[in-house]
Amino acid sequence: MAVQHTSPRGVLASVLASVLFGVIFFLAGVLSSSAEVVFAWRILVTFACYALALAHPLAREQLRVLGRRLRARWWMPLLLVGLAAIIGFQLWLFMWAPMHGHALDTSLGYLLLPICLVLGGRFLLGAPVSRMQWLVVSLAAVAVAVKVAATPQLSWVTLAICLPYTVYFVVRQRFGLDGPIVFGAESLLMVPLAVIFLVTAAPGVISGAELSGLVGIGLASAAAMSLYLAAATLLPLPVFGLLSYVEPVLLVCVALLLGERMQGADALVYLILAVALAVLAVEGFRGSRRSRRGRRDLPLPSDPGAPGVGEPDAMR
Repeated sequence: MAVQHTSPRGVLASVLASVLFGVIFFLAGVLSSSAEVVFAWRILVTFACYALALAHPLAREQLRVLGRRLRARWWMPLLLVGLAAIIGFQLWLFMWAPMHGHALDTSLGYLLLPICLVLGGRFLLGAPVSRMQWLVVSLAAVAVAVKVAATPQLSWVTLAICLPYTVYFVVRQRFGLDGPIVFGAESLLMVPLAVIFLVTAAPGVISGAELSGLVGIGLASAAAMSLYLAAATLLPLPVFGLLSYVEPVLLVCVALLLGERMQGADALVYLILAVALAVLAVEGFRGSRRSRRGRRDLPLPSDPGAPGVGEPDAMR
């Protein structure tokens, strides 16, 4: 079932995930290993973290719930395999792009992704979208239109990010596969491919600094994906999509650090997006104040003079 209310914990989880993804993107761009090797280490370390997490009773209970859900319909395991294929390709592309001069194309893909998520959440899941959120979407659409108009062609990297990822998150929410433990199951399905990559593409000797970077990417990935998927669970899809603007802004900064350069129209694009982010921040602050004020106004259950929550208006 689609989430209807914004959670402060979900907002914090989304922002922290974006920061960690920016760190991963930067490390991928400076390491000398191939994208396949970085992908392999990322998957293996991430899966090891999830395996350790199963020592917690709550994680084991979530795994049992996932098992029951997968057994409920014969096609659910196939759906999980499909989700694992989408996220596996995205993880590999995230490593490949900054190594091959496509960091800015990647950032544009993540700029388009929130718009796709807002529209996917609204029209496929029936999630509510406020007027202010529609304004943010409109500003973002203008920014993307300026970017596309000023660019001779739209990179396949951009489209390969925004379209499959939208399918991924919509399907996860639609079929109840949106818990963090699901990514652990997806990681397990990707382990054989990671092992093949290590056997066929890994160099014979890896320096200590390189190994530290590879392990660091894996640890950061485990934390980032857990936070990101938790945010997807705690937030309505439109809000989740709008908060995703933090990540592409960080990716642009990383792309510039890696030596890529923006074209003339890009400055206008990111100025428009900065305004959109400011509007979103104002709405989030006002919504948080209204939520706190509403909680303060609620009567305590022990108050004998308070009306019952389930009573009709005429009885209050």
